[in-house]
Amino acid sequence: MFDNRWDNWSGDFAESFVAGQLDPRVLGSVSEILSHFGQSVRSIDRDFPDEVSPGTFATVLTERMPRLVLPEEARPLVPEVIAQFLEYLRESGRVGEGADWAAQIRVIARSYNERLKPGGGVKGVPIRRPAEVSSAGRNDPCPCGSGKKYKKCCLGRA
Repeated sequence: MFDNRWDNWSGDFAESFVAGQLDPRVLGSVSEILSHFGQSVRSIDRDFPDEVSPGTFATVLTERMPRLVLPEEARPLVPEVIAQFLEYLRESGRVGEGADWAAQIRVIARSYNERLKPGGGVKGVPIRRPAEVSSAGRNDPCPCGSGKKYKKCCLGRA
């Protein structure tokens, strides 16, 4: 039920006058932003959009939304797109708390923008590299150069 409701609402918003007033740099990314936001909030708070637990918006906006791949010029505008959408939901009678939620998003917007790196990426998120795995099989010569089989030399140390 949630997915259909949220998708319908975001589709209606994208065609609305309000969406037409958004910054042109973000217009091509509106549906992607709203979809990611809705799914992220819903993954934390199962009652959304009927209810939202305190702190849910802050977690989503500062932890999950900065990781969304968007054009560089659209990234700083994400909180305003979400806030405009939530206000639209209030004005259209779909979510009574929409204006309050929009105000929360605008307060959190500064933290969101502080997480963005120029040129893309997110500050404070370490780059994960795959663990190095020895390519030597048990019966192959040991990569250390000892001349012994890997199983008799360095297998236990790896």
